[in-house]
Amino acid sequence: MSPLTLQELVAYFSHAQQGTGRTYQDIDFVRLIDELGLEQANALRHEIVQQLAGGRLLQVIQAELAA
Repeated sequence: MSPLTLQELVAYFSHAQQGTGRTYQDIDFVRLIDELGLEQANALRHEIVQQLAGGRLLQVIQAELAA
């Protein structure tokens, strides 16, 4: 999985929240990615995708990340 640019990551996370009832704006994702750093944000995306592919529920992943 190749690293995404800031704009691609913002679009990815924004699209991923659709249908979840969350109302984060693009600027919220820009701030989060800026805080994490582009490399760490890409690593987080990779980890989430792997866990989802392995059958883990998104709610479980969200709860673990929030802790």
